[in-house]
This record gives sequence, C-alpha cells and structure tokens, in this order.
Amino acid sequence: MGSTQRAVKIVDGPPSGPNTTCRYLDMGEIATWFGVAPNTVASWRTRYLDTHPFPEPDVLVGRNPGNPGWAASRKDEIEAWEKARPGQGAGGGRPRKTRP
Repeated sequence: MGSTQRAVKIVDGPPSGPNTTCRYLDMGEIATWFGVAPNTVASWRTRYLDTHPFPEPDVLVGRNPGNPGWAASRKDEIEAWEKARPGQGAGGGRPRKTRP
C-alpha cells in the first residue's frame, strides 16, 4: 500500500461570480460511474500513490484534507485512470499455493 504523500500546493480559491455557484463531483458520484462504493474511490486515492496516482481534485471543501471535488469536464481523464488501474493481484500479495 502506498503511504507516500505527494506534495500538492493548496490555496484558497476565488469566489464564483455573481449569481453563479460552481458544482464539483464528489467521490460518491465518481463511484457510481464504476459501480463501486464511495469508500472504494477513497481507497484508490491512497492505494496507488507511488505507481498510479488518482487525478488530483480540483477543489477541497472544509478542513484539510477536506472533501475533494472534481470538475465534471474531467470525466474522461478519471475513466482513463480507472481503465489503466492495476487489476486484481497487482502489486504482489500472498503467493498462490502450488499443488502437487
């Protein structure tokens, strides 16, 4: 499991314009694209830090680490990440028993 933290500069974002509210996708919405639980997306964000990092969020709401959000326009990027994600058994794990 990756435990390395990537250095990301976090700055306060500007307010949106008059009569405008910016909407971002949360982990629950991304989870529905892939038919997984939101906790799975949260795990993906930390599991592959060293080898296949999940796309950085566009916004964090609240205190660090906050609630991450991604722009809907990044759907293709996130889907491409998932297609290239290491599959079951990647990264080692316990070796299979050999049968005589």
